[in-house]
Amino acid sequence: MQIIHNFGISPVQYYKNGRNNNFPSVDRCPFCNDLMIGNGFYTRYVITFSNKSYLLFIRRYRCQHCNHTVSILPSFLLSYFQRSLKSIFTSLEQYFYHKKYSLTKQQVYFYIRRFIDNIPGLVAFFRQFDLNLSLGDSSNKKAIKLIKMIKSSPTPTFSRRYYNHFNKDFMAL
Repeated sequence: MQIIHNFGISPVQYYKNGRNNNFPSVDRCPFCNDLMIGNGFYTRYVITFSNKSYLLFIRRYRCQHCNHTVSILPSFLLSYFQRSLKSIFTSLEQYFYHKKYSLTKQQVYFYIRRFIDNIPGLVAFFRQFDLNLSLGDSSNKKAIKLIKMIKSSPTPTFSRRYYNHFNKDFMAL
C-alpha cells in the first residue's frame, strides 16, 4: 500500500535530501491497526520535465503483526511511472491545447491513451462536486475540460485526492 504525501519540495530537492527528507511517521497499520515499524527504504527513479533522472529513496514501514508494508510516495510521482507528475501533465496539456509534443510522440500517445481510458473515473470523481457536470461528446473535448478542472487545484493535491478516493492513480488502468 502507498500513502501519497506532499513534501512541498521539488524532485531535485527530494533527491538532494536523500534519506533525510521529512518523512511522516506511520504509527498504525491500515490493515490491522497494530504498530508499524520502519522497514528501510527502496529506490526508484524519477525523470523530470527537463529530462534529467534522479534516484530517490522511498520510505517503507512494516506492520509487526500482519507484515503488510506501507510506502510513503512523494506527491510528484505516480505509481509505476518514471516520469514526474508535472512532466506527464504538461505533456498532456501541450498536446490537447496546442497539438505540440513536449516528449517523444510515442510517450505522449501513451499518456494520452491512459488519460482518455480513465475519463470515466475522472468524470465520476468530479461528479461528486458537481452533479450537473457537462463535458461534451468527443474524448478530446472531455480531456480538455478535465485538464482545466484538474488545473484548478494544484496537480499533486488532485492526484492525492483521486488516489485516496479510488485507491489508484488517475493514470492507472
